[in-house]
Amino acid sequence: MKRLILIFSCLLAFVIARADGLRLPGVMGSEMVLQQNTDANIWGWADAGSKVKVKVSWNKKCYSVKAGDDGFWKVAVATPAASFDPQTVIISCGKEKIDLNNVLIGEVWLCSGQSNMEMPMGGWRFQPIENGGQDMREARHDPGLRMVMIKKAVSETTMEDAAGDWWTTDGGHISEFSATAYYFGRELTRELGVPVGLIVPCWGGTMIECWMDRETLIKGGIKGEDIDKDIRENKDSSPWHTSTLMYNAMIYPLRHYTVNGFIWYQGCSNVGRIYVQDYAKLQAAMVTKWRELFGRGDLPFYYVQIAPHPYAANGDSGLAPVLRDRQRAAAALVPNSAMIGTCDLVYEFEEGIIHPRKKAEVGERLAYLALEKWYGFKNYGSDCPEFVKALFDGPNAIVCLKNCGGGLHSDLGWEFKGVTGFEVAGEDKVWYPATITGTDGNSIGCTAPEVPEPKYVRYLWHDFAIGHIWNSYRLPLLPFNSEL
Repeated sequence: MKRLILIFSCLLAFVIARADGLRLPGVMGSEMVLQQNTDANIWGWADAGSKVKVKVSWNKKCYSVKAGDDGFWKVAVATPAASFDPQTVIISCGKEKIDLNNVLIGEVWLCSGQSNMEMPMGGWRFQPIENGGQDMREARHDPGLRMVMIKKAVSETTMEDAAGDWWTTDGGHISEFSATAYYFGRELTRELGVPVGLIVPCWGGTMIECWMDRETLIKGGIKGEDIDKDIRENKDSSPWHTSTLMYNAMIYPLRHYTVNGFIWYQGCSNVGRIYVQDYAKLQAAMVTKWRELFGRGDLPFYYVQIAPHPYAANGDSGLAPVLRDRQRAAAALVPNSAMIGTCDLVYEFEEGIIHPRKKAEVGERLAYLALEKWYGFKNYGSDCPEFVKALFDGPNAIVCLKNCGGGLHSDLGWEFKGVTGFEVAGEDKVWYPATITGTDGNSIGCTAPEVPEPKYVRYLWHDFAIGHIWNSYRLPLLPFNSEL
């Protein structure tokens, strides 16, 4: 009898699945942006075996497809060059019809991460976005910028749909837009002169493990039994700290959408975690998986190094610099990826606030990477100054750098007289603050009287340490440690 009930239940579920009628995923709706100059996917569900037609306005073509046994259907429609002219997409199946209006053709990016990606233009309690109010007033000048904030969801198994609605900048939702994603998109649409669509699955407090499937986590160095234990013990009490749940519910369902790149702002929740040393390997594995999932080759992946923040109740934990270094290392593991720095984008009074208000610079710096490295803008200056090697000459430590962009600058004094953040150590690896002795534009010399023969040098190697050295493109010198 139990077996008969099970068989009947399965048949009933199958009949119900077939009787859903015509429907689309949450990410596909009016006011969306489709990727230009490609075959962009349109998909959904209908009664099994039924014929679905998709008609697009830009070339008047009508595409036909048959829904599978599970009701799923998908067509790839040829898209033209980007345009601000509104288009329509009409999907029909028998007597059912869905009209998608005010559709634009442009550039589409997926923007993910934790709370600093989620932080909205309207800010949070006691945590505003710098110039957010004025920028929200002026957002109506960017009618081609569209965003869909994917609603938070978790699942132990992969899902086929994720909820979310496409918003325009003048539709009453601008205060809810992800600020980082908004500024990224604003810079792209203004520089490229095309519409930009941003798909934003994010969740505050999430670790990188949340955004990866089990197989990829294992490739990234995490043991299968640890993943299973994490899910078993934390899925109900703290899902935002649980492996795979957001990947299953918020990334996997988006895989059919034709995107042209990814931006990523995450890392704070991985500070001090047992797998922090594997963060670079984990991120590389995640990027590889996402690229495979979306099926468009080595799409660009640009991401944010976490900003200064104290991670210990008292004093300096020393844990954040390790995570930042692993973020830096990740870029070398993944082709067509790059990182921006944020060590200069925090005010002294924001110590203890994990959501810095300077989000415009974050989004714009991500856009600079895309514009130069993906869209081919010349001499855009998108790379931060970065440590190459250290030379030692008696009491002097000489830091050799790249990406200096015509020279180094500071707002704290002539010839860096007021700049702090450098430290040197001898063979004993005891660190002392160092004074800058000079620069030739591509290197910086420093010394400390307590260390007559330095062997190591580091910069901003603390949880909360603000940078004040930039290249001529106003991009900050990234934290480093020559010991590593």
